Amino acid sequence: MPPEKIEIQAENIDAAAGSIIGVLEDTSKGNVIYFKGWGGWGASAVLRLVAQRLKSSTRLNKLDKVIHVDCSVWKSMRSLQKTVAEELDLPQSVMDIFDRCDEEDDFNGTDEGSRGVIADIRMEIFRKLYNSRFVVVFHNGSSRYIDLYDCGVPVISLLSNKVLWTWHGRFRNRPRLEDGEKVKMKSQTDVRLSASLEFEDEEARDLLHEEALEVARCTGIVQPDHMKHNIVMECFIYRALIAMNFKTHAPNYWICDGIIQGQDNASAWEIGYSLHRNMSLDSPVIGSDEAAAFLLDVLNDSHVNRWNFTTHKELRNDNTHVLPPQVTSFFLSVDEPPTNTTSILPVRMFQHSQGNKLRVLHLSHCTFSFASPPFVHCAQLRLLHLDHCTNITDDDEHPSHNENMACFQKLWVLDLRYTEWYWLLSEKMKRLMVELRELNVEGVKHGSTSDLCGGRPSLVILRVTAADPVPTKNEDTNNQAQFPNMSSTNSLTTSSFINDVLPLSLESFSFINKSTTAAKISSISFRGCSQLKNILLRGNLESLVELDLSGTAVKTLDLGEVEAPYLRRVILLGCEKLCAILWPAGNSASTPSGLHYLAKLIQEKRPMRQVLLLYYHLFLLLLLHNQTYFPTVGASL
Repeated sequence: MPPEKIEIQAENIDAAAGSIIGVLEDTSKGNVIYFKGWGGWGASAVLRLVAQRLKSSTRLNKLDKVIHVDCSVWKSMRSLQKTVAEELDLPQSVMDIFDRCDEEDDFNGTDEGSRGVIADIRMEIFRKLYNSRFVVVFHNGSSRYIDLYDCGVPVISLLSNKVLWTWHGRFRNRPRLEDGEKVKMKSQTDVRLSASLEFEDEEARDLLHEEALEVARCTGIVQPDHMKHNIVMECFIYRALIAMNFKTHAPNYWICDGIIQGQDNASAWEIGYSLHRNMSLDSPVIGSDEAAAFLLDVLNDSHVNRWNFTTHKELRNDNTHVLPPQVTSFFLSVDEPPTNTTSILPVRMFQHSQGNKLRVLHLSHCTFSFASPPFVHCAQLRLLHLDHCTNITDDDEHPSHNENMACFQKLWVLDLRYTEWYWLLSEKMKRLMVELRELNVEGVKHGSTSDLCGGRPSLVILRVTAADPVPTKNEDTNNQAQFPNMSSTNSLTTSSFINDVLPLSLESFSFINKSTTAAKISSISFRGCSQLKNILLRGNLESLVELDLSGTAVKTLDLGEVEAPYLRRVILLGCEKLCAILWPAGNSASTPSGLHYLAKLIQEKRPMRQVLLLYYHLFLLLLLHNQTYFPTVGASL
């Protein structure tokens, strides 16, 4: 039976909460009630207020328990179950079970999203609630319908207990759901509530401000309330207006544009990453439904003229070819549908930029002079993204004669994709880009990333993606993939990536080979990179013989998608946080043959149980491949 649909008449969060409590108290309604909000907006804020009111002293006589479970940022079923257990104040001996199971999953290499409920705790929750009158207020941030009975919550019709839940919240107005989940929701939900969209622009603006405050509270932005929602709203509007995938790099754009700045002891990057975790970016913001219509009405009143998004067609039709001086972010993107034509970036486009505010420059499929780029005097640039950009001439001339390359001196993020401007990766640029924090290189041939990385204390994130070359009319690729040089020399055939190339400040590193041919890398060393927590290696690394992680803070070494059949040595000296090593499943061709571990793993403080578990992983691997090699244990163990 489909759920009963009820539209409540409410102009604001407060009124909606009152109406929903009335539905909860109506014994003629079913157990499971879903709230959509105003076209997907405001639902989370309403549920939070409902939970607060139900927990108030005036209503305690009607309910034994009010369980508020906010999983707007979805992690796993395990995390959901733990939140329920915390709300019920289960004994510490029960809560300790979570720690033990999480530790075991760490050593088994089970990622957080795959961790399920714990049967023993499921029974404890069931016993606690079976004879109680309760309401669960549940923010479901997953892409599935969640039956809380799986966690131990006895939502049974005969008991007249209630679940009020939503898929919406934190700007998640149109969640992307797995196949069949909407049908499942309709079959398992008794009442489907929504709020009428008939209200004034001012009420809509207040609603979005509440949504922004909801995000700000979870982010920890230390500002007065009016500043909190202003910051979040600007980030949201930026994401809504800029037509690009923001899943990974949104904090870079928010911070480099100047929307987010450091506060007290929190850096802008900490705040940006926290906001990124707590704001939904995986659902369409602008759509064709009524929710998008009222959103656009509100945005039209906002001062967003400092963000300029332009297509090649629009650029060609613009007779001025001059960027307004107030612009802080400029995006030039391909036409829809895409065409094979590229635009020449007008020479005078940035003529107001010598003292202007331009901080973010994102250029796709355009042509300009590498020797004298039109944006050379944009002295405030913090982020430069060049995707499939080409030089207006065929020579390799670069602006080495121009010592005043102001546009590069303050860069925090450089993103170079399929753009053969190798001078940006030179030794000269290493000395110029003194503030560079993140470097992303994809599909660049003959480049030397080592020149840019070596001796660079500010670099925190390095991503390198290699791909099959695209042949040009004057070039014969000879079926060989070209890769950025990963060594301390300038020879393309040098095949090592050694620790003196990498900055000790590095926290995240990735190398992805999308090419069909092997990368010419025989050795990778992160020795001494004590801040390094995340390593991502993917693709054909057939030449790789040695991998040194000594002294890093890596928790899980995932080699599940690496083809490295000749890997002989994985060196793990002082890897005090290492819990698991994951190898390719069922693919003997890509699994190391004759692997020899030098594993002086941990100092005396390392629990022996952890040492034994890790050696157990190594021992199983050796038995699996009929090896006669055994881990070499350091004397400090």
